[in-house]
Amino acid sequence: MAVLELHSPGAEVAYLLQPNRSLKSGQICLAGAVIGAALLGVTIYFSMQGAWMIIPFTGLEAIVLVTALYLQCKWSKQQQLVEIDDTRVYTSIGRNADERSSFPRGWLKVALIKAPCDWHPKRLVIGSHGRFVEIGAFLEESERERLAATLRSTLQ
Repeated sequence: MAVLELHSPGAEVAYLLQPNRSLKSGQICLAGAVIGAALLGVTIYFSMQGAWMIIPFTGLEAIVLVTALYLQCKWSKQQQLVEIDDTRVYTSIGRNADERSSFPRGWLKVALIKAPCDWHPKRLVIGSHGRFVEIGAFLEESERERLAATLRSTLQ
């Protein structure tokens, strides 16, 4: 599940948002190693047959593969935290709370903004006084709508 409800001592309730992870980091590395071994085997076979020009292209393909796997691991580790206490709502983005915002609970607005195109997902934003923060951009549409309803009921 991408939305985890926490009960911390300093807050009434907190929601931890993370993208769905189909594989752990070690499993992604193992999959990359298996694909890399297959690439190496094919490269050795064809270079032994005299098609030595396969070597630089295989190297390029390996670089693209490693870069894609690294970016996937980095993306899957993102998280957002929404903490609600008696008077304020705090949002933290990033593993080390790189971006932290605070809003008064009484004025907080939770909105699902429809995208200009029908095939784009809605955006879930919270905020007040003209300052809004998008949360859960990596969630599925149904999870985003469920989170919006949960936040609205918690804030009332």
